[in-house]
Amino acid sequence: MCHPSAAQPALENATLQPSVLVVILNWNTPSETLAALDSVHKMDYPNYRVAVIDNGSTDNSLSLLSGITTKTVQLVTSTENLGYTGGCNLGFDIALRDGIDFVWLLNSDAVTQPNTLSSLVHLAQSDPHIGLVSPVIASLEDPTRLINAGGLYRPELPAFEPTKDIELARKWTSLYPDRILLLGTALLVRTDLIRTVGPFDPNFFAYWEDTDLSLRSVQAGFLNKVDFNSVVFHSEKLPATDANLLKPHFWYYLARNEIRFWKKHKGFFGGLKPILWTYRMQMQLLNRLHTNRQARQAILAGLWDGLLNKTGPYHPGLRMPPLVAAAVQFHSRSYPDKN
Repeated sequence: MCHPSAAQPALENATLQPSVLVVILNWNTPSETLAALDSVHKMDYPNYRVAVIDNGSTDNSLSLLSGITTKTVQLVTSTENLGYTGGCNLGFDIALRDGIDFVWLLNSDAVTQPNTLSSLVHLAQSDPHIGLVSPVIASLEDPTRLINAGGLYRPELPAFEPTKDIELARKWTSLYPDRILLLGTALLVRTDLIRTVGPFDPNFFAYWEDTDLSLRSVQAGFLNKVDFNSVVFHSEKLPATDANLLKPHFWYYLARNEIRFWKKHKGFFGGLKPILWTYRMQMQLLNRLHTNRQARQAILAGLWDGLLNKTGPYHPGLRMPPLVAAAVQFHSRSYPDKN
């Protein structure tokens, strides 16, 4: 799909629309961030500002991003990596301070179409109880392939089931409007929701923080909606051909934070069923990644740190205790990879 050009924000019409702060979080990805920012500048929505937040980058990000500042774009810098949660929370702080109506979290490795934000805000404005809105997420590498159309929370199991099937997502929205959970890839957040339930939980650091915020949203009486009329294109994090292409921190956060999520919302015993399901899935991943020593160590460390409720950033020195790791890896042979 192409991305047709659009004019710069029409400032004379800005007061007619709710104010939006677009937050793009950069961490050692300046080229992707500039591409995301370029797509934002082509939007048809009139009343927005942009906060590009550099999250303690260690490459040449600051020099490459230093020229982006304009009347509507600000560059915010953090001296340390605060994780996706802490970086985005800086954006929430700006929005709350300045009385902005909505925050749009746009991943740095995503690009938007010109009309996406207009469509998201239009849906959000249709009901003051709507706290979160997400577009459909499609692949940046193959725009014809959908990645996500929201997900369903099943408290009776308990489980979280994401989908990329539009018709199934529409059915869920109709039958279970108070159980829809959304991804943070291009998430529109009503600032009144943040005032009510708080920002991202920094204990997640990265991954599952959006699912957590979505659940806190519905628990507080808000609605989460998928806008089926809009799309954002996102670089896929799960290559279909080779899981070994993903960096160890990805595996660590997914393993750790899925366990943290269920323990937070269901307690250890109430969340035991999904925690055991997570364990089985991670055992299959261990088998799939049998030649990738770093990824396997990251998964094991994530499982261990999730059980211990540890937080903070990943680093290569994190380990599951050796004897426990040996027993888990031996047990993983009982769960052959099905992919």
